[in-house]
Amino acid sequence: MSLIVIGWVGYQASAAAQETEKKPVAQPPVVEPSGEFQQTMTRGRTLLRQGRIDEAINEYWKAAKLRGDKCAECFQTIGQIYFQLGRLKEAAALFRQAIGLKPPNEAELNNVLGVALYLQNDKQAYEEAAAALQRSIELSGGKVVTAYYNLGFALIKSGKEEAGVNALKKFLELQPSSPDASQARAVIANTRMIDLPVAASFSVKSSTGADLVLEKHRGKIVLLDFWATWCIPCRADIPEVRKIWKQYGGDQFLIIGISLDSNRALFDGYVKEEELTWPQFYDGLGWGNALARLYGVYAIPHTLLIDQDGVIQATGLRGEELSAKVGELLKKLPKPGAANK
Repeated sequence: MSLIVIGWVGYQASAAAQETEKKPVAQPPVVEPSGEFQQTMTRGRTLLRQGRIDEAINEYWKAAKLRGDKCAECFQTIGQIYFQLGRLKEAAALFRQAIGLKPPNEAELNNVLGVALYLQNDKQAYEEAAAALQRSIELSGGKVVTAYYNLGFALIKSGKEEAGVNALKKFLELQPSSPDASQARAVIANTRMIDLPVAASFSVKSSTGADLVLEKHRGKIVLLDFWATWCIPCRADIPEVRKIWKQYGGDQFLIIGISLDSNRALFDGYVKEEELTWPQFYDGLGWGNALARLYGVYAIPHTLLIDQDGVIQATGLRGEELSAKVGELLKKLPKPGAANK
């Protein structure tokens, strides 16, 4: 399944939506018991934070009834829960219901509706998704930029490749440095890449001040290794990673270590002591590490193995299994200098 940007925005309207929605939407007054609606919404939020999903959903339905089924926030929140649970058709129905109430964030809701429809993986749903995403762009005056990205995917899937590529080009024009830019560029170059998970692009400085730009290493096999000095399993894995580097490191293979440390002295000391000669990214933010957040890494050690086209070929491999996969991918690359023979 292709990577597609949700661009989720909460119920409170974003600046773009507030700019777009010039006229207030009149709705009939709703009589409700004093404070009961807010109390019900608060219970729903509390239950959701506690992971009591079914109970939370019930509270949001109650809140909707208290508003005479005129509560866009209620429908959007239940739809978001269903979306996270993979109940995409139910989520889409609720997003439509919320959109029908013309809330201030109607543009963003159309974007999310488009994603929920796209992920149903059905030709008719792709066409409806494209319509919702186009509506998102129109309502926001093009300020919901992720809608262009999503629209590109939906149009290509519905057989309108040229229009889809144009939408992706517009996305790149507006957000050339987006983490999703690499996926967009890959699909523009070859629409068959649409169902492949292209690694999110990044441009950062290594711990020694050198540039680390993922897309500059296209044509190579790249291993992203997430670790920390305080992580015992990570330290146990370091000899294996070092062995892989010594065996394969060179013009066709690169390791980028990504440290979730927050103590620079400990990090520097460990890198020197263990002779970690491959590039390292350190920003001192611990679990807030920029690349860990970019790739949704919540446990370490963790690895992502990226092929010469930027496609993620494996995640979470360690030890001999990781070494074997690196070797397998390298065998598929042309030998250095082969083109000149």
